[in-house]
Amino acid sequence: MVILGRLLLLKEITMLYQLFPDRATVARYRQSPFSDERQLYLSRLIQEGRSLQTLRNIAWILMYLARHLPLHQAEITPVEIEAAAATWAMTTHRSATCLHIGMREFVFHATNWMRLLGRLREPVVERPFAAEFDAFLEFAANDRGLSPSTIRLYRVCVGEFLCWVERQKKALLEITLEDLSSYFQVLARRGLKRTSIALHVAKLRNFFRFAESRHWCRSGLSVLDAPRIYRLESLPRGPAWGDVQKLLISCAGDRPIEIRDHAMLLLVAVYGLRGGEVRHLRLEDIDWEREIIHIRRAKQRKSQSYPLVQEVGAAILHYLRRVRPRCQRREVFMSAKQPYRALSAGGFGVMVQKRMRRLGIASVCYGPHALRHSCATHLLAEGVSLKEIADHLGHVSLAATQMYAKVDMLALREVGNLPIKVLLKYAEESERSATPILARGSMEALRTVATLSLGGLA
Repeated sequence: MVILGRLLLLKEITMLYQLFPDRATVARYRQSPFSDERQLYLSRLIQEGRSLQTLRNIAWILMYLARHLPLHQAEITPVEIEAAAATWAMTTHRSATCLHIGMREFVFHATNWMRLLGRLREPVVERPFAAEFDAFLEFAANDRGLSPSTIRLYRVCVGEFLCWVERQKKALLEITLEDLSSYFQVLARRGLKRTSIALHVAKLRNFFRFAESRHWCRSGLSVLDAPRIYRLESLPRGPAWGDVQKLLISCAGDRPIEIRDHAMLLLVAVYGLRGGEVRHLRLEDIDWEREIIHIRRAKQRKSQSYPLVQEVGAAILHYLRRVRPRCQRREVFMSAKQPYRALSAGGFGVMVQKRMRRLGIASVCYGPHALRHSCATHLLAEGVSLKEIADHLGHVSLAATQMYAKVDMLALREVGNLPIKVLLKYAEESERSATPILARGSMEALRTVATLSLGGLA
């Protein structure tokens, strides 16, 4: 224990000497109150990959926090942190803009510091029907094994509905089908499309099935009827391939943000990856020796391997060598500003949307998924079969890829040139010669199966 304590002390002093230039400053910093607590917070920031200059600034902010926060208390509330920030602002002489920024940093670091120490008493937000909601989410995650992204959808859709029920001052046992109809009318007035409303209906249908099994609500609420969504009713909603090439050229610069965005957009355009698959790509997923990239398919919960295209590999390597910050995170693509972290879905989507709109690209949808549609449409125009496109996009079923057949103009022209009379005659003959559909358990059906060859197993 003595040796371990000395090692920790040596590590702490080494870190402080990296931050401060002289021994006197280091000694004064270590002798100030709550030194161990401040060192713990600085160590966490080092793990996040903060620069030395940023760590030096935060180290001085922690000195102010130790003076003005009521650290003699076991717990500190956000209100007390705001009051301490206001008190600190009265003791410093800064411009209005700098003072505003300083108070914001004071509150931010004080909140995170107290949360790290376990001394932040955050207000408890009362959620409507919290026990029932938590039980349903636990059932969906543990018993049904749904993915975290699906659980987040349940949190949004079902949680929003339960808040609406509370505003109506009703219990779950009082909910009727008329109430559900009123709720969906509210969603429609908010401008939600049929597909979005159908998503809400599907999530609420599963919730009410669970609630009915627990006798929390009336029976029959799970028979919700969603807006009709016709199969293959929509077209691929991506920009033209020429616009995708313009987008890639527009971010092929030397600025750090352009180097990162160019590599990410190449992954979407070349491999047709989903946005989450690019954001969650990890350093160990790229086999540089064998020139293979492994993609984690979140929907199928499996990994799929691709040959690493030279242009894509060069863009990723250029980003790793010149731009990517040194930190302990394993994701390939990191945020441009500290604290370094993986990009969020919203951040990646906004980046693609801004770049597309800046170039004046016309598209039904703007975002990474629109480029995925463009990739599939381009492959189809180059003569790649639907089965090959399905494998390339990671589709389990070919039905998910059939939508792109609607934009295969060459194949559609061939179908349009077929003689109708010949097709009708072929359909009639096929109907007569097709395998009959027999009733289950009938003798005729059993006799038909018995006459089939079993491939040498009989």
